[in-house]
Amino acid sequence: MNPLHIHMIKTYYPHWHEHTAFNAFLKYFDPLRFRISMRNVPMGDGRFPPIPLLKKYCRKKINNRGVPGYKLNDLAAEISVFFSTIIKRVDVVHFLDAEHSLLFLPRWYAKWSRLKSFPKIAAMFHQPPAILESLINIDIVRRVDRVVVVSPTQEKYFQQYLPAERITTILLGVDTQQFKPLPLKVKTGKFRCLGGGVWLRDYEAFFKTAELLRDIPGIEFHLVAPREKIPGNVKENPANIIFHENMPYPTLLGLYQTCDVLFLPLKDATANTFLLEGSACGLPVVSTDIPSIKAYFPGEEAILIKGNDPEAFARVLTDLYNDPGQRDRRSACARERASALSWERIVKEYEKMYLEL
Repeated sequence: MNPLHIHMIKTYYPHWHEHTAFNAFLKYFDPLRFRISMRNVPMGDGRFPPIPLLKKYCRKKINNRGVPGYKLNDLAAEISVFFSTIIKRVDVVHFLDAEHSLLFLPRWYAKWSRLKSFPKIAAMFHQPPAILESLINIDIVRRVDRVVVVSPTQEKYFQQYLPAERITTILLGVDTQQFKPLPLKVKTGKFRCLGGGVWLRDYEAFFKTAELLRDIPGIEFHLVAPREKIPGNVKENPANIIFHENMPYPTLLGLYQTCDVLFLPLKDATANTFLLEGSACGLPVVSTDIPSIKAYFPGEEAILIKGNDPEAFARVLTDLYNDPGQRDRRSACARERASALSWERIVKEYEKMYLEL
């Protein structure tokens, strides 16, 4: 039996390193049953033919479809996939970032289906329900064979439009072979609280919490984020926050491995790669009590606070600072939970879905 050919379309994010999320999971597929090809699509218009009138015409067509993140590079990718799947055997086309890469292919396949059998289409979505409505064309989504979501909260959203059997929830995985604790914990002399990223972060809660703890010299905060992305109302940051920008993978890994806790207040979320990578390195999670984060971290590996109350966060971090035994216990739980979400395990759920399609 020939292996199933799965062609994946992934948006290229320059700030993602080689072991981030879907950059890392291909090696875990069973090569005897699945042949995986990956198409990386940069954001923007740079890969589209430089013909002004053609660009203008295509932009007009795109802008009328209600998918603001979809650009000419995405159109070029869909065109290429359409023609390549006419010539070559592909069993499933999987859009890994469907919010801004899926727009025309389902209609094209439907239009020409009398002449040829086309691949099944799977479309994965990452944004919370409150945001999805403004990002996707639901008429196109209805035409795909399987919607894949990374949080149970998204599943409820799509059930408004699709039957349950066409929706699959698969939690995001993490490369636990790369992200792991050091054999012996490095003593830095500080209790280091690590936050990072930009999208849907509650920086106001982060900075207010740091301000409340500024008089405890043993506690310091590390933030992996570009300064220019910090909202204007919180730019006056306390002295106990250390910024890290443009970090290569080895440096980021070292930071995960030498900090003591992940501290990440969120405005909303589905999956969060920063929390997954840090927990795989044995960092307990202190974050926001929302259903999506609780789905990923339901046990002692996390302390989740409703409403992002800075005083509540400060109390939790102080307790962890004063109680090394609690830190060690929660650290072991964090690594155990990350192991349950390792790509080696999660990829089996993708394999099952592809076989069903």
